[in-house]
Amino acid sequence: MGLSPHHNLMSSNLRNRLIIAAVGIPALLFIIYWGGFWLYAFCILVAILGSWEMAAMLLSKNIEVGKRLATLLSLVVVSIFQFQLVFNAGLFLVFFLFVLASILKLIETGIVNFTSRLAMAITTAIYPGFFISFSILIHRDFEEIGRYLLIFAFINTWMADTFAYAFGKWLGNKKLAPTISPKKTWVGFVAAFIGGAITAIAFMPLLNGSWSSGKILLISIVATFFGQIGDLVESAIKRDCGVKDSSSLLPGHGGILDRFDSLLFVLPAVYFTIKLLI
Repeated sequence: MGLSPHHNLMSSNLRNRLIIAAVGIPALLFIIYWGGFWLYAFCILVAILGSWEMAAMLLSKNIEVGKRLATLLSLVVVSIFQFQLVFNAGLFLVFFLFVLASILKLIETGIVNFTSRLAMAITTAIYPGFFISFSILIHRDFEEIGRYLLIFAFINTWMADTFAYAFGKWLGNKKLAPTISPKKTWVGFVAAFIGGAITAIAFMPLLNGSWSSGKILLISIVATFFGQIGDLVESAIKRDCGVKDSSSLLPGHGGILDRFDSLLFVLPAVYFTIKLLI
């Protein structure tokens, strides 16, 4: 007997996921370690592609953002972090872009749905452009250990997501948020913290020279908690827009937002936690 189409589709998706992971994870670890231009380019890529996915999803709500505006906003937001434009120059750019976005939306649509379209144009830049840019701050602001803290944040997120998925599918039956993400369970939510704790323990020899075990575990707990929130937020956006994946850019994985939804919330949370601890 031949394999069913459903089985063939599952096998194809698994193969695609493994290929992308085999190529993407080493490349991403290289980018995180070296930082600089590589990390800047990575953040721009995530910001722009993520904003395009947001713009595409919003079309189902009859809200038009436009790729050109989303691209411009994303570029400027990431560049503010990269070039440390946190005072007058950065504030001016934010003000200028808000005015520009307002004018463009008025020209395109007039007052029809102006508020929602302007708000969504700004949202497409903040999510994911603003959030992913905290990886630049983590790498730069904590000197030599920053690269290891950033790698830790990424791997903690991957491990937490993996444990949440595996144990939720295996043992979970009580739904965490059935109206938002029917596949997420309370067992998966708890298991995510176990995956994060394993990552923290594995990183203790690398980080113990600068951080106590308690601090590393605390960062892991914060990262795992906010990663779960980020996952739920993106699921809520997709459900509201009536789509299964943010896009089909990454075969077997969905879109950029599907892959980085947890991390977008993890990075700012980890950055501010570290700031409080030092």
